Amino acid sequence: RHRDLISHSTSSCRMASLKRVAEAAGKHVPWGGLGAGTYTSSTKGCFDVIARTQPLVKSALARALAARESAGVANAAPFAIADFGTADAGTSLPLMRAIVASVREAEPEAPVVVHYEDQALNDWQSVFQLTSGALPSPSVPTYMDGSIGNVYVLASGASFYERCFAPGSIDLAFCATAMHWLTDVPCGVPDALHSACSADAAAREAFAAQAAADWEAILLQRAAELKPGGQLVVANFATDGEGQYLGTSRRVAQAMHPTFSELWLEVAGEEVHRATNFPNEYRSLEACTAPFAADSAVTAAGLRLESAECDLVECPFLNEWRAGEVADAADHAKRFVPTTRTWSNSTFVSGALACGRSPAEAAALADEMFARYEARVAADPDNHAMDYVHSYLHMSRA
Repeated sequence: RHRDLISHSTSSCRMASLKRVAEAAGKHVPWGGLGAGTYTSSTKGCFDVIARTQPLVKSALARALAARESAGVANAAPFAIADFGTADAGTSLPLMRAIVASVREAEPEAPVVVHYEDQALNDWQSVFQLTSGALPSPSVPTYMDGSIGNVYVLASGASFYERCFAPGSIDLAFCATAMHWLTDVPCGVPDALHSACSADAAAREAFAAQAAADWEAILLQRAAELKPGGQLVVANFATDGEGQYLGTSRRVAQAMHPTFSELWLEVAGEEVHRATNFPNEYRSLEACTAPFAADSAVTAAGLRLESAECDLVECPFLNEWRAGEVADAADHAKRFVPTTRTWSNSTFVSGALACGRSPAEAAALADEMFARYEARVAADPDNHAMDYVHSYLHMSRA
């Protein structure tokens, strides 16, 4: 569900508006090929993150159903669900199945339409294979198995920085682990690959400003798409009050992003390392809630913040290792590392391409970097993990 944009060393912050927002070119080709459900097979932790949203989604769904009842359209007009930044749709399938079942129980006659959004180069083959139940592995139960009737699947290859669905058309919108991706990097990060690791004040300030403008743009687009009384639940990658963020937590001694940086410098050299930056920001909870001030554009657009909290979801691979469910350290590393690569591979490749390496050379550098990371994890499996730190937000449309 992570959205990789090509790395650039310079850019400028863009103001939010309902007009089309310019984005960096070069959306990634999903790592691992198309049509095999690789993202779902590799990113077990996303199932846990999405499960963590269930209480918020349950509350949001109740509000959306009540709004339809008040509007006099319950059990008649289609109930529209949107899943933004869906990747291959597998990790959200259990949640979508629960939502569809709940809507069908509340409104037996209403059509239910599940809209999936991701970039045009997304692994759409896997989206349709997984939602239809055609992939034998990974095996994820789907709402399209014939047990629930009058349900439809649609897809949009538009960016979530744009209007993806018709104005006033969505009852319940959802997004997990995607909206931390920025339209572009505002500047190079001189001492790290990711802004969260940087001690450079100017770079951190530039990324925070870009992230603020981009977040406002995203919220304005979602406000336009939601029906009156429509609901939005988002799990955003975050930095918490203790300085924990994706792959950096108190549970392990080794932090993922600094390890990436060290190994990438060894493998690719200083020039490529300098050209490689993750175009995303792990916003604080305060940054996520800032657009909801009384006099803000988001508030004027009718979007209201219902709740906001920050929480850590533990890396399932580390937990399985520590529980003895995987006995061999090399096997553990081979199982774990792909969950870090599904979303990061393109950033490394694009950094190499920006320095004139051929596609084959860039891919080989990334292969070598992740091979070294796998060896590093195998040598010290207790101290490497990808714990997930998120803000969990529930919003509603007036």
